[in-house]
Amino acid sequence: MLTASLVMLAAFTVIYLVTYGNIERENQQRLKSVSAMFFVPNHIPPAGAMNGDFQPPTIPERFSVDYGVSFVLFVKDGRLENVNSQLNFEYSVYREAFEKVGTADKGKIILADRKWLFTVVPTPPKVESLNRQPIDMQYTRIVFLDITNGIKILQTLMLTLTGVGAGVLLALFWLSYHFALRAVRPIEESYNKQKRFIADASHELRTPLAIIGANVEAIETNGEESVESQKEWFGYIHAALNRTGKLLEDLLYLAKSEGLKNEDNLPFDLSVICERVCASMEAVLYDNGVSMETDLEKNVIAIGDSEKIAQVFYILLDNAGKYTPQGGKIQFTLSRANDRAIARVTNSGDGIGAEDLAKIFDRFYRTDASRSTETGGFGLGLSIAKTIVDRSGGIITAESTGGLTTFTVKLKPG
Repeated sequence: MLTASLVMLAAFTVIYLVTYGNIERENQQRLKSVSAMFFVPNHIPPAGAMNGDFQPPTIPERFSVDYGVSFVLFVKDGRLENVNSQLNFEYSVYREAFEKVGTADKGKIILADRKWLFTVVPTPPKVESLNRQPIDMQYTRIVFLDITNGIKILQTLMLTLTGVGAGVLLALFWLSYHFALRAVRPIEESYNKQKRFIADASHELRTPLAIIGANVEAIETNGEESVESQKEWFGYIHAALNRTGKLLEDLLYLAKSEGLKNEDNLPFDLSVICERVCASMEAVLYDNGVSMETDLEKNVIAIGDSEKIAQVFYILLDNAGKYTPQGGKIQFTLSRANDRAIARVTNSGDGIGAEDLAKIFDRFYRTDASRSTETGGFGLGLSIAKTIVDRSGGIITAESTGGLTTFTVKLKPG
């Protein structure tokens, strides 16, 4: 923005200076033209209006519109002798102009509420009359040119450039501000996610470490007892260690897979994978009082890592089983549509709110923390599923309406 402001300031300065120079040159040319034309007065003021003896007009001269609004004072021996003027000024105005010039050779004055440019030009000692007889008239001429309009043009230009410059700067500031916000927003979101990730990971690790610490203290308290008699405490320690190991393994996978594509993507029979996963999970779901219906199209070939894609469906079915009430139902469908292999896992239940849907694939995010604690989840399953699908070049989405929650996985066809 600073660079744009400097460039604009330089451009506007050049425009103003060029315009100023052109107007000044034009004024000087007009002033020169007037001074070169009028050598003798052609207007006689009334008697006593000015000091000095007035001469009658010798050459009937007229002002041209090309010269602009101007008049000429004729001075001899330091006294105002006569004028040539196209204006109906009182003679006192001409005397005021003469007095304001003083001893200056050129310059600018304000007269009759207008701005005038003037120059003092000595008249040649001899000029020719109409009958070509030389006239010896030793006048010094003071030529005046009205430059008020030129100054107004410059003032208008200055106001215009200032207004345009201010408007452009405001527009640049607004654009810069909004582009800066857009540029910073992903960084801010990434920073906030990182902070939340560290806080959530610390929270998840705190629980198994607390369990291990408590059981070690219990063992130390009963130090005289045998290992066999304290197998219960050791069992709790092993369970906590296994839980911690699983958490670290999941975190390591997510860290390694961030933004990468799977180089092991190969065509595989997705129908076979889905049948195997459903067969493995059906008994587990049945024990939890949840039924499962399947509708799997045969010979659906997809591109990806078959074992990792199987893990995705294990995660989705396990997640659906945890949040489907007893007596509820899960539907698993597989089909081909629009050159995609499409698998859907739908479960009945309370559903997921719109606010939660936008964050459902975030790490450690759980719609019901208390419920997730009971089921032993870390809130990493769906994040891992999304990472696997992304690495396979596919898409995973979630929607929840009317008490039904559906996760859809779309993979590239083989």
